[in-house]
Amino acid sequence: MNHHIVALSALLLTGCTSMESLYSYLGQRERVSVLTPGVAVTQTQPSRLESLSFFSTTRFSASQAEPCARELIQTPAQEPDHIRYVGTDVLNAQGTIEAEKRELGILPSHYRIRFQLAELGQLNGTTYGFSQIRVARKDALGLDNHDFTPIAPAGQTTQQVYQELQQLYQQLDACMAG
Repeated sequence: MNHHIVALSALLLTGCTSMESLYSYLGQRERVSVLTPGVAVTQTQPSRLESLSFFSTTRFSASQAEPCARELIQTPAQEPDHIRYVGTDVLNAQGTIEAEKRELGILPSHYRIRFQLAELGQLNGTTYGFSQIRVARKDALGLDNHDFTPIAPAGQTTQQVYQELQQLYQQLDACMAG
């Protein structure tokens, strides 16, 4: 029998595991934490994920940034226009993205991530800043369903949100680059 299955079964049966230890055991990517570049957390207790920022050497172009944001970012239902402001070197928007993930490889979970986005043109590139980040989750068994809530500074949800917003930043940047 595969020794990974035996070890995983033993951990689950003893109840001495959490999703975090399970994911680290299975060799997932480097964990997102307060030490990760671009991650900011609140100073209040309990601390929460405050913002994420990513930098690109792509020059900001308002004429490209706006259509890219309209294409890639979903509009919140209560907001008719999610682009708040576009200037010569800045774009402010709010939006949501959706993601699917399988917990333990079997239980599908649906995530909605809500955020404010500020794209800021600088001399040597563009900074993409995500703030007011909240996540809602729903799974088929109703085990950990919740509406939009703040995010802990580290953990499985933080990892998922970081990866999804990093992917969105990369898509926005590639679109703006043309």
